[in-house]
Amino acid sequence: MSCTALPGRRLLTAALATSFALTTAACSGGGTSDDGTAAYDNADVVAEMTDAVESQDSVRLTLGTKQSPEDITVDTSWAGDERAFRALTGGDPAQQLDVRRVGSRVYLGGELVGHQWTFLEVDDPRLTDPESGFDAGPVPTLLAIDVPGDLAALESAVSAVSDEGTEEVDGQETDHYTLTVDSQEWFDGLGESSMYRAMDLPESVTMDLYVDDDSLPVRLAYEVPDEPEASAQIGFSEWGSPVEVAVPRRAKPVS
Repeated sequence: MSCTALPGRRLLTAALATSFALTTAACSGGGTSDDGTAAYDNADVVAEMTDAVESQDSVRLTLGTKQSPEDITVDTSWAGDERAFRALTGGDPAQQLDVRRVGSRVYLGGELVGHQWTFLEVDDPRLTDPESGFDAGPVPTLLAIDVPGDLAALESAVSAVSDEGTEEVDGQETDHYTLTVDSQEWFDGLGESSMYRAMDLPESVTMDLYVDDDSLPVRLAYEVPDEPEASAQIGFSEWGSPVEVAVPRRAKPVS
C-alpha cells in the first residue's frame, strides 16, 4: 500500500487546515477598552500562557470547526526528545483514518484502508520535496504540530486582549478572552508545514480564547467576518496526561 491516493486525505487535510492552536492566559493589570470590557497587555497575557504551556509535555487536541468541532482528535507528547502522537478522524467509523508517530516513524492505517498499516521515516525526503510526485497526505501537517512553538509564535501577533468574564466550556469553568491577531505576523512565526498557515485569513482576526485556572487553554475559536461557514475551533484537554502510542503490527514500509 502507498500513501498516495488515500481516500481520507481530503477529509483529514481539510479539517486540519481549518483548525489551529492558540492560547493566552489570564493576567492582572491593563486598562479598559472603549466598550467597557477589561483590556490587558498582550505581552503579559502571552508570557503567562507560554510559561503555563512550557510546564506541560502533552495534551489532547480536538480539531474542527464551530459546526463540526470534533473532526480530528490528536493526542500528542513532546517530552524531551521523545515525540509521539496519535491522530484519529471522527465521524463515520468506516471512514476513520489513524495516523501515529512512534520514535522515528509515522504509521497510517484504520478502517478507511482496511486496517492495513504502512509507515514512513519522519526524515523521508519525499515528505518535504514537492517535486517528488509523492502524496504524503496529512503526514507532513501532523508532523509539524508543535504546541509550545505554535503558541509562542503568537506573541508578536496579538495586538489587543479583552476580558469577557467567565464561561463554562465542556463542563469546566473558564476565563473568556477575545484576542485581536495580525494573521500575517502569526503565520510568519510558524513553520512552513504548519496547519495554521493553510487557512485563508483576513489581515486581522478576532479570536475567542477560554483558559482554566492554571492559565492553560481549554478552547480557542474564530470565524472569518461575513463568512460564518468559515470557522475554526480547537479544544485542549488532558494536559500532562501520559500519551501511549502503540506500534501497529505487521506494518509495511511505504514503497
